[in-house]
Amino acid sequence: MTDKEFLSAFEDTTLSRQDWTHEAHVRLAWLYLAKHSVGDAVEKVRAGIRRLNQAFASVNAAPCKPVDAKNPPGYHDTLTVAFVRVIASRMGAGENYDTFREDNADLFDRSLAVIRKHYTKKLLFSAKARKGFVEPNRNPLPTAMTSKAEQNSGRSPSRRRAVTATSA
Repeated sequence: MTDKEFLSAFEDTTLSRQDWTHEAHVRLAWLYLAKHSVGDAVEKVRAGIRRLNQAFASVNAAPCKPVDAKNPPGYHDTLTVAFVRVIASRMGAGENYDTFREDNADLFDRSLAVIRKHYTKKLLFSAKARKGFVEPNRNPLPTAMTSKAEQNSGRSPSRRRAVTATSA
């Protein structure tokens, strides 16, 4: 699936559950960061995952928890924001996704080791962290808050929208 087809299926909520893998999450963040500021990319990823998970929940025949529009089953805000921030910090100017994937194999490890360097298991898997972004309690997340789109635009850091500890 091309990047355009992937984004279209994601945004239209027609992406299959089978195609909605951990790698797809990373690819999505990379694609949004390639075109948008970090803050805008975070908001697009947050909203899009919630929409897609809501669509999955609405067709799920198996009983599940009551659907909460802000936090549909499977959504974890701290994991989402933390991954986008880590991905943004690792993107290189002019780098394509295949090169990024090759150079950052640890981001594709479902064990979450990349994020667990920043959070204790207790905090990361807390209800508070699931519902809204919480700052790490081990090591700070990367401070390089410049996406590829921002690197190419020449925008000054003061014009960038920071990602803060707010819940969506």
